[in-house]
Amino acid sequence: MSAHWITLSCPSCGAQVSVSDDASRYRCEYCGNEHVLSPSALAAAQPIRPRVPVPAVVRIEKEGKSARIVQRWFSLKYIPMAFFSIAWDSFLCFWYGMALGNHAPWIFIVFPIAHLAVGIGLTYSTLCGFVNRTVLEVTPEELSVWFEPLPWLGEKTIPVRHLKQLYCVEKTQRSESGTSHQYKLMAVTQDGRQAELLSNLDAPDVALFFEQQIEDWLKIPDRPVAGELRR
Repeated sequence: MSAHWITLSCPSCGAQVSVSDDASRYRCEYCGNEHVLSPSALAAAQPIRPRVPVPAVVRIEKEGKSARIVQRWFSLKYIPMAFFSIAWDSFLCFWYGMALGNHAPWIFIVFPIAHLAVGIGLTYSTLCGFVNRTVLEVTPEELSVWFEPLPWLGEKTIPVRHLKQLYCVEKTQRSESGTSHQYKLMAVTQDGRQAELLSNLDAPDVALFFEQQIEDWLKIPDRPVAGELRR
């Protein structure tokens, strides 16, 4: 019978280590210490999760002691959004052009204010979808998330020493037009609180890649979290 691979946490440094289930001892590739593989440790071990390949929308950058995951936002969904934004904004321009040019009563100026706000938000989010990217940077001290080149809500910085575990969750939304899925990258802090690192990720592989890559960089052992997305 061929051996299977399991995941153990090194008793010395806590790093995630891959070990054959027929081995009697193993050496941690991170700290170099050697340990005996006891039956109890073998029974408690978790099967190794399959590695997620680098998604097409993601690239990795390394410089000195820092490492970054850069994810571009653009996807095909932004193309129909762009046409809809153009149509929406064109109607508003026509409306206000007629109202202001003909000195229409004030109600014709105030009435479409809500539509104007929607148009601005829709146009800005569509523009971000075409040009923006998410940057998640890990240094020995901090994990930071920001968006560029256009500002977007959700930027944050968390000290690495506060991170205990990372995991992904799936959010399902149902409407008359169908069902959609969004994915989040979450963190568990040392005091047991949940912290959202990234939201509105379109693909599970992108979210899982973020999780696995950060855990590797920070040497965080992968442990199951209730309600998490696992593949």
